[in-house]
Amino acid sequence: MPLANFEPEELKFFPDHLPCGIDEAGRGPYAGPLSVAMVSFTPEVLEQIYSGQILKGLNDSKKLTESKRESLFQEIIDSAHKTAHAFLSHTYIDRYGINRAVLEGILKCYRKGSQAPIESTGRKLLLLIDGNYNFSKYKESEEVKRQSYYYKKGDSRIASIAAASIIAKVKRDRFMKAIASKFPGYGFEAHKGYGSAGHEQAIRDLGLARIHRRSFTKKFHASDSSSQSDR
Repeated sequence: MPLANFEPEELKFFPDHLPCGIDEAGRGPYAGPLSVAMVSFTPEVLEQIYSGQILKGLNDSKKLTESKRESLFQEIIDSAHKTAHAFLSHTYIDRYGINRAVLEGILKCYRKGSQAPIESTGRKLLLLIDGNYNFSKYKESEEVKRQSYYYKKGDSRIASIAAASIIAKVKRDRFMKAIASKFPGYGFEAHKGYGSAGHEQAIRDLGLARIHRRSFTKKFHASDSSSQSDR
């Protein structure tokens, strides 16, 4: 199992702030929601992670097998000081675009995390976000602008972001497996909505289902002449 060499980035923000890793899963699929997660650990737990005492094999979710992600999922939940999660639907993505959906997911997680009691010290949440997003054109981004740092490839570098990537990925994969029976023939339980060859062939054979993102499947629209409202 690949090992991550985590940077102790979170530790420099204590004790004044509570650093929270943020990551998403499902930016690119043809179907299904975007999944965004937030995870924070205490300094004591972070030291245990860095030394390999707990959460062994923690890494960017894309570098782990499905079984390893599943095994780490509950351990992350049990070890974390704070977690939050949000789904943004395929209809939201079609209406507002994927970047706006990512921002909304971040805001939902931030608000959920902020609703819970913080600390007696009154420390505020500080978001450590995977990627190099620029949300400046969205006025809603002002809510977290001064409380956010962005990290390129943060899911391989920062423990709390890696943990968030696993929460986001596992929750989305479970969702796609659960809805697969409602849309037989598309194989969502296998490809989770991503654009595999089998998925593309299923769309050609069956047309687009309700769960498909129309803004991501434009190349199939011309051939999708039948109504798919019942799928």
